[in-house]
Amino acid sequence: MKVLKSWLNDWVDIDKINGDELSLALESLGFEIESRIDIKPNYKNIVVGKVLEIYPHPNADKVRVTKVDTGNNVFEIVCGAFNFDVGAVVPVALPKSEIKDSFLIDKRDIRGVESNGMICSATELDLWEDNSGILLLDDDVKPGTDFSTIYPQNDIVWEIGVTPNRGDCMSHLGVARELSHYFKKPLLDNSSQLNPSIESILSLSSGTIKECNTYAGIEIENIKIKDSNFNTKYRLSQVGTRIINNVVDYTNYVLYDIGQPLHAFDRDKLFGKISVRYAKQDETLLTLDNQNRQLSKNDLIITADDKPIALAGVMGGLETEVTQETNNLLIESAYFDKVSIMNTSRKLNLISDASIRFERGIDHQFQLLGLNRFINIFQQDQHITYSSPVVDSKQQFSMVDVSFSRNEIYKILGIKLENDFIENMLEYLGINYTLTDNDIVFQSPSWRYDLERPIDLIEEFAKHYGFNNFESTLPIGNNKNNLGEYWHLKRSLTDKLIAMNMYEIQTLSFVSQEINQIFTPEKKSVEINNPIDQTNKFLRTSLHPSLIEVYKNNIEQNNQSEMFFEINNIFDAGEHQNFDSIPNQIYSLSALIPSKLTNSDTRQDPTINDIYFAKQILIDCFGKIELKQIHKPGFHQNLSFLILKNNKVIGHLGQLASQLEKSYELNNSIFLFSIDLTSISSEDLINIIYSPLSPYPYVKFDLSFMVPDAFAASELIQEVEKFLINNENVITIFDDFKNEKSRNLGIRINTRSYSKTYSEEEVTDILNQVVDVLENKFSIKLNKGN
Repeated sequence: MKVLKSWLNDWVDIDKINGDELSLALESLGFEIESRIDIKPNYKNIVVGKVLEIYPHPNADKVRVTKVDTGNNVFEIVCGAFNFDVGAVVPVALPKSEIKDSFLIDKRDIRGVESNGMICSATELDLWEDNSGILLLDDDVKPGTDFSTIYPQNDIVWEIGVTPNRGDCMSHLGVARELSHYFKKPLLDNSSQLNPSIESILSLSSGTIKECNTYAGIEIENIKIKDSNFNTKYRLSQVGTRIINNVVDYTNYVLYDIGQPLHAFDRDKLFGKISVRYAKQDETLLTLDNQNRQLSKNDLIITADDKPIALAGVMGGLETEVTQETNNLLIESAYFDKVSIMNTSRKLNLISDASIRFERGIDHQFQLLGLNRFINIFQQDQHITYSSPVVDSKQQFSMVDVSFSRNEIYKILGIKLENDFIENMLEYLGINYTLTDNDIVFQSPSWRYDLERPIDLIEEFAKHYGFNNFESTLPIGNNKNNLGEYWHLKRSLTDKLIAMNMYEIQTLSFVSQEINQIFTPEKKSVEINNPIDQTNKFLRTSLHPSLIEVYKNNIEQNNQSEMFFEINNIFDAGEHQNFDSIPNQIYSLSALIPSKLTNSDTRQDPTINDIYFAKQILIDCFGKIELKQIHKPGFHQNLSFLILKNNKVIGHLGQLASQLEKSYELNNSIFLFSIDLTSISSEDLINIIYSPLSPYPYVKFDLSFMVPDAFAASELIQEVEKFLINNENVITIFDDFKNEKSRNLGIRINTRSYSKTYSEEEVTDILNQVVDVLENKFSIKLNKGN
């Protein structure tokens, strides 16, 4: 989500706080900053002008000649846009000024008429993309005003990551509420007193279903559809929303302002009672995108006289949309069930800013405030007449007390918080509480669905205390460096397989039912209640399909044919061995070995593998194993085996069935194995025993001895290694020369200490000792040079 500094300033006074401080505050409060843009004018010397006259160009019909008052002078300017009339207030680039990207504006002769500058669009000033015409400013801006002063200078846009449980922070008000405590500044009240002047003519109802807690609306008459005011256009464009017209823009403004979605209906197209219900099976609705949607009985809809007019919280209907001819409005503000909205938006692939906020949870007390903010903004644009808000609420929400001992804070955080800090934070965040010497009792506010347990509030204490303010401490206990069996097993297997030139992958656990049926038709799949993708709404029962897809994708992208493995959980609907409330999940290792492996030297032919190569990988990892032939779905009839260790089944090995090779469009055979790691411990793995390399330099000796003809050279090497047993050694025979009279044996000794670098004296001492040991042991003599 994008937030704008000047917009946040409407809710909390941060005007004098610089961008770096605000960035630090946002990160400290748990908002990951994905990007930051410091907004500065990409133009020079642009002024505000008022159009006094417009008349045709004498020599061109696609442009007009205007006279524009810029405060001290009136200039004649030729303009090709037709979206403004006399009296329009516009930005003007006079001669010697610059527009976007330092483009210099000067006087120009256009078909015989001298144009003294340029009337600018938003795109030409690098404000936002809008090629529909000239940028129209508010009528109360005086001609001659420096354009850069009519909106905040040195503004900042942050794109922040908001976790799914913090729907309250999907608005400027929500983020400002967090900043208010950080900077110890009060949250401002932007509500206003409404002065209704007409009576409502429509009847509104939240329906009989519990999925609509509140349905509210306000009627507005005699409105004019036009551009929204400049402040609204500037702010919406900076947070990435398309500018449309005043009605749509102001509903979007309220969405980003306080997080309450609104929807505007053309009131003159509504008849009968406005209500909320579930759709009937196969009922249809023509939505705003001109698509005829076939609905199911699980879709929540808005009705007029029981006829569908909108998909609740997702998209409006085309028949009641607001158009240029609209005169009267009904503005809807409602609270819909988050799960119902999520299911409909995902099913129809209609995911909008409004549906996302409903899914994450909006404030169930903000419906009237949303209407209040809309009226307040609309009144700044034009004179309107409106009714009192009509609201129908079931009041299904109740305040629940959550209590816990203050000792829990110390147990979790390791610090003791003072009363002043606790009270201050809870008051700034709007959390009702009761504080005693021993306990804290709190009620989650209407906008905070994530505060359900004591640990949730303790996390809030930690965040606002500041994670950087916690003292650094070291772990205590006897097992502080113990990874545990789970991670030790995973790390050991990962290291072994990577050392065998295999690539590790990590893939999502979501698949289709058809995919699960390929290798494990005997298992019952676990269906996900809220899938990301309706086509993949089951948890996988095997890792093999993921491996095949990764392998196939690499081949299709002209990458090398490589070996892959994945260590992850697989699931089925059977009983979990430890817990009753969750599905069975098995910690598994699966690997894929292609029969043709790309050679590391690409000039050479591919390396050919067979099932024995796959078996050897298993032996290198798990030691002695046995294979027992078995028929298994998805595998070759004659090359499918159970893997046994100590007479216990630990997995399966086999070649992919020929028909599956064809269906996956593979050009060569592949071998797959899977291991149930819940039946494996670290002790079952093959451990490689090795000596570490010394970090110190070698010293080198080349020695030649006169030896008997029958002397075994290996004995010489063994004796030197025995003498230098505490060192790292590389000892070889480099010469063995015989003639009629003698035999000379040359030995090369490379040795280094594990603890130090040898001095010259120590090197000489080692040399002499080696020579003495060998001469005394074998009665041989060192050949000394002349």
